[in-house]
Amino acid sequence: MEKQRKVTKMATGIKGFDAMLEGGIPRGRMLTITGSAGSGKTVFLNEFLYRGITEYGENGVFVSFEEKPSSIIENVGNFGWDYMKLQENESLVFVDLSQSEGDTEEVSDDYDLYPILLRIQQAVKKAHAERIVLDSLSSLFTQLSNESRVRKFIYYLTMKLKEMGLTGIISSEQQDTGNNCASTKVEEYVTDGVIKLQILPGEQQLIRKMLVTKMRGVGYRSGYVQFDINEYGLRVFPKIAADRGTALTDFSERKCFGIPGLDAALDGGIPKGHIVLISGTTGSGKTLSSLKFLEEGIRTGERGVFVALEEPIEQIRKTAEAHGWDLSRHEADGVFHFVSSNLIDLFPDKLLNEIAEIVEKTGAQRVVVDSISSIMSASMESESVRQFLLQLAAYLKSRGITSILSYLMSANFGAEKGQLLSALETNTMRLSSVVDGVILMQYVEREQQVEKLLNVLKMRGCSHSRDIFHYEIVKGGIKLGERFHP
Repeated sequence: MEKQRKVTKMATGIKGFDAMLEGGIPRGRMLTITGSAGSGKTVFLNEFLYRGITEYGENGVFVSFEEKPSSIIENVGNFGWDYMKLQENESLVFVDLSQSEGDTEEVSDDYDLYPILLRIQQAVKKAHAERIVLDSLSSLFTQLSNESRVRKFIYYLTMKLKEMGLTGIISSEQQDTGNNCASTKVEEYVTDGVIKLQILPGEQQLIRKMLVTKMRGVGYRSGYVQFDINEYGLRVFPKIAADRGTALTDFSERKCFGIPGLDAALDGGIPKGHIVLISGTTGSGKTLSSLKFLEEGIRTGERGVFVALEEPIEQIRKTAEAHGWDLSRHEADGVFHFVSSNLIDLFPDKLLNEIAEIVEKTGAQRVVVDSISSIMSASMESESVRQFLLQLAAYLKSRGITSILSYLMSANFGAEKGQLLSALETNTMRLSSVVDGVILMQYVEREQQVEKLLNVLKMRGCSHSRDIFHYEIVKGGIKLGERFHP
């Protein structure tokens, strides 16, 4: 009995997409990519070819039914991709099946389609190709009225390409009819996988989404994911794989703030792998104490990441400099890194991928997100924010990263009884179930003076002081004082 062959994956080289497909496209398979005009289909095809040639040594063939090769070469030059050089060394070969400019003659239904296959076979042989893209077979449906004949040809063509051992992608135009269906589904039926692209209007920019609806014989991460097109090509932001059942917490190893009174109140610091929420009113010192936490980590040999969602990065640098912390030097030394994101049209998976990328790249052991309330006030639904926080927490805890999340609350110390964090939206998000610890930094008015007060409200799994302490903001950070006596 013939032994069943194991499916092997071909990495596309498109950033984030291979993670979405858990390794890449199955080798020897043909995929369909659909979407409306401007959704990014042709960029996807080109990057699949370009990365294959330049990064994996897998030559390619581009079959164009619409755009002239000269136009394609010019367009991809904007990404820094030198197709002229690839053509010269025959690692990339074009098959130009586009209509000539000014050619208005109708194509007869008796038109012989099979010489197309011969031209493709010659190009594959010339390039010793392993990859192929066809852009776009929908053109055949517009040029020929005999749809049945074209369907049979597409089926025959895809079968022949697979017999040649090619891995490829076929693009198909999809009209924005609201039902997420292509105008014709023949490509979807005969190919092994289907990728659908969408482009939607945001507040200030276009929002691009991708959905894998079919990938025969292999697993993939389902659901919509966001992607961008930038000066380097495509960037896909898949769901971060994080096991919520794994938490590398170590109660015997404590991470200090470098604030003596606070570290003592925490019985030596935050347990490794814990996520702590610092909640306070405006100007209470949330950002300052978070920076001090990272500064202390750097002093003890731990790299840090600051996710700036509220203040401009330059302003944070100047605040740190005023307290004697040279963040620019830390950045130059590679021990401190910023992550920043535009809150308008914010997409949770994009932000999470940006955080995970810098954490993995730098090996950071401490992370600060400043602030969670900024995400909640952005154009993101409350449940999306909560899911983002749950996924972020799972990712950080699965890697034993100790983290601080800051949160701006509106009420003062004398909040209404029964409110956990003196802010309705905080209770709505149920942040207490997401984080391991909560530190409150608030104001109280006594004898016509405003005093700053700090309290460790919660620290899961370990002892901590229940006292309320006076504190002051001084040069060098936070100074904890005596117990508060009402």
